[in-house]
Amino acid sequence: MLGGPVRRLGAWTVATVAIAGLLAGASGAEAAPPPEQASFGVARLFPDYRPQIHDYVVRCKNGPVTVTTHAAAPWQAAVDAHAFQSGDHSVVVPLRAGHGFTVTIRQGGSSQLDRYFVRCLPSDFPTYTFTRSGPVSPEFFTADDAFAPILHRYAIIFDDHGVPLWWYHLPVEGPRVLADGSILWFHSNGRSSRFEIRRLNGNLIRTLHTGANVPVDGHDVQPLANGGYLIGGHAQQSHVDTRAFGGSGDADVLNAELQEISPQGKLVWEWNSRGHIALGETGRWWPYTISNPADYGYDVAHWNSIEPHGSSVIASFRQLDAVYKISKGTGTIAWKLGGTPTPESLVVRRDPNRFTLGGQHDARLLGDGTLSVLDNRSNLTDPSPRMARYRIDQAAGTATLLESISDPDVPASSCCGSARRLPNRDWLIDWGRVTEGAHPSGSIGGYTPDGERTFLLSFDSTFSYRAQPVPQGAVTRQALRKGMQAMCSPGCR
Repeated sequence: MLGGPVRRLGAWTVATVAIAGLLAGASGAEAAPPPEQASFGVARLFPDYRPQIHDYVVRCKNGPVTVTTHAAAPWQAAVDAHAFQSGDHSVVVPLRAGHGFTVTIRQGGSSQLDRYFVRCLPSDFPTYTFTRSGPVSPEFFTADDAFAPILHRYAIIFDDHGVPLWWYHLPVEGPRVLADGSILWFHSNGRSSRFEIRRLNGNLIRTLHTGANVPVDGHDVQPLANGGYLIGGHAQQSHVDTRAFGGSGDADVLNAELQEISPQGKLVWEWNSRGHIALGETGRWWPYTISNPADYGYDVAHWNSIEPHGSSVIASFRQLDAVYKISKGTGTIAWKLGGTPTPESLVVRRDPNRFTLGGQHDARLLGDGTLSVLDNRSNLTDPSPRMARYRIDQAAGTATLLESISDPDVPASSCCGSARRLPNRDWLIDWGRVTEGAHPSGSIGGYTPDGERTFLLSFDSTFSYRAQPVPQGAVTRQALRKGMQAMCSPGCR
């Protein structure tokens, strides 16, 4: 798409898989064994049985379910350790949250076994709809419901049919699977909040903290190749005169604190927005900032992502409507994309929007050197959120819009979200908190390079802070099943 046209998603008709209370329906394709010859069913099974889909969930309400099997000779079916049988049969299977059973289908006289795995969802697991409209990538992706009531929050790994293959019941946000198959998230736990890395069996491997007693900010952490990591925090500044912006003459404000921590957990670099970003850059966010103060004062920057870029970092600040490149050596700002104009501001080209960014999230440097951003466009006159990808020419002081994807079913987003390009150049986009349209809670979608939608997952009453693709080869279905089995054998959390 480099230098190509800006694309925008069009609308089309698709079949919907509904999940309310639980779920129902899915699309399928031809596969063996033929469903008219061999199949199984369970009330509230998601998705409906298809031969090529091997993982399913059901809401069992911590009670038994009745599994029906159909197998026309010479086909045979067996539930768990029950005997293989032809014909139509039913088996009552005891279940509880996190536990599961298998259905195995075979053709008489053949050693080929087709196994299907069904697991019971917790009663408070978020309800959602999943609409599949084309071949879906990635195979797995992570999400959360970090804005549900605190006792009902989950980290989740979905597959490409919208099936939650793995989950962990904990108040976390931003779960992601690392290349070694472990999972990293921010565990929100008051003053004990921290980033954690865990195995799929739930065992804790490592915790990640800020240095110099700076309160950790859960918006982002980026592991580095040397075993260290980039992280963010916030630092209170007192006795600040904000009367020019409608605030107090003796205010507390929160400045952003960005840090690099060594593999041994030592602070090796830090940067504070104080002295580098003026209060005037908060711009149109001042009325909101004053009327919605954070615990420690006015949140004048609201940092939300960090990205390594050689000897610099790229950081996004929601309440500055801007993304900055910051030199680690000098602390100076190399360029600024969006927000209130400053001497470091880039000239934006080929962008039809007068206001470049609005409350954006998840600024990421891609392998080709371009920059992608989930542009929420919060509270702007042109509020349709988008994934925007720019080519930055620092020497020329320009940012050229190369690509843009929006979705007519997602007309407005007030916060949060992410946009990640996949190895096949498809996109995984978490639209954050959707405030209007058909899905006014939260939606995650897949899109081809030219903006065609491949799926849409929409939560009924919550939203995900960030959705992230699982790196290819990092986990397998078997590893996810094994992790759930390890956690749920003694009883799931």
